[in-house]
Amino acid sequence: MKILNSREIKAIYKQLEEQFGNKKKLDYGFLENNKDKIFLISKKYAELDTKRLRVNNLGMYFAKRQIDGIRLSIEGSQMIEPTKNIIQLNKEQMEHWVKGEDFPFEHETAYVIIKHNKDVLGCGRVVKNTLRNMVPKERRLKSLT
Repeated sequence: MKILNSREIKAIYKQLEEQFGNKKKLDYGFLENNKDKIFLISKKYAELDTKRLRVNNLGMYFAKRQIDGIRLSIEGSQMIEPTKNIIQLNKEQMEHWVKGEDFPFEHETAYVIIKHNKDVLGCGRVVKNTLRNMVPKERRLKSLT
């Protein structure tokens, strides 16, 4: 894991503003692994004496850098304050979304924040008028009751 410097963090904020209109700054340290995944960690972690701890993972998965933009995790989508590229789903569409299904949706090609009412459900991508679901398989629901 690489600790991102302020110049690299500013580039992430710039990308978030361009894609989603986000102006919110997050009070976390930013880490990036060799697979371009960005993790957030408390700045207080640096104060901990970790010599006697076995640490498997650091931070919370926030986003992944892609060639065509930043793809946010579900939690990352919930942490920012987007003002654009937000798709509001109806109940039927939301049910398809949480099951991990893609479905037709007219919108320009872009990464989008998916919402149902006030709930942020994650990040998706619209390509050729299809909303592509990016919910990891292990987080998809089999049924709604």
